Amino acid sequence: MTKRDKERADKSSAAEFEVAVGVKMSLDIRGIDEKFTSILVGYCRGKYVVSQMPPLAESNKEVLFQHLYAGNPVTVRYLDAGSVFGFRCEIIKYLFSPFPLLFLTFPLRVESFNLRRHKRISCLLPVSVCVGEASYSGLMTDLSLSGCGVGLSIMRKYQPAIGVDDEVRLSCPLFGENGDSTLSCQIKRAAADAGKLELGLKFTVLPENSRQSILSYIQSAAVILDF
Repeated sequence: MTKRDKERADKSSAAEFEVAVGVKMSLDIRGIDEKFTSILVGYCRGKYVVSQMPPLAESNKEVLFQHLYAGNPVTVRYLDAGSVFGFRCEIIKYLFSPFPLLFLTFPLRVESFNLRRHKRISCLLPVSVCVGEASYSGLMTDLSLSGCGVGLSIMRKYQPAIGVDDEVRLSCPLFGENGDSTLSCQIKRAAADAGKLELGLKFTVLPENSRQSILSYIQSAAVILDF
């Protein structure tokens, strides 16, 4: 594990692997770019973990089966009690009868994604930024509990005269409904070119309902991030 990986993860032992049957899991199988969704069927401590075979379109089945050989590494990620966990394991075998199941080696170590220290994720969410009485549409490109990055497509001659530490208002459906969808922000970074304005924003006030919505989004998105 690299130094960056260590900063992103809190380590817990495999003895603490306690997951309820039915938890949705993301499977990252070496050799396949696509991540697969599966359901935990059960496990035998110290021996194996069993999941359902991922549901696949007919066109993807051949690619998957080519990589379901014993010993091929798999990274498993799942959300449990509001935290993101993951572990590395290997394929033992797969079965189609009497039910399609995938057997994986039991994890030697489980890692917990630390959202408090590494909570910024990439995203593409529609937003509007209000500067005074003017409003500009754009996309949120990254998000954390402390702030976000925003890109606005505005010709240079129409770009507002704003700079670091200026106050703006940011609206996004993720933040809440109606009036709750707008947050006050402070500009911490501003970069402009001929047709685009990029802003790094810090939330100056984050209501609890908006905080919970952002946290839930980050937790769900973090399931597919690399450990």
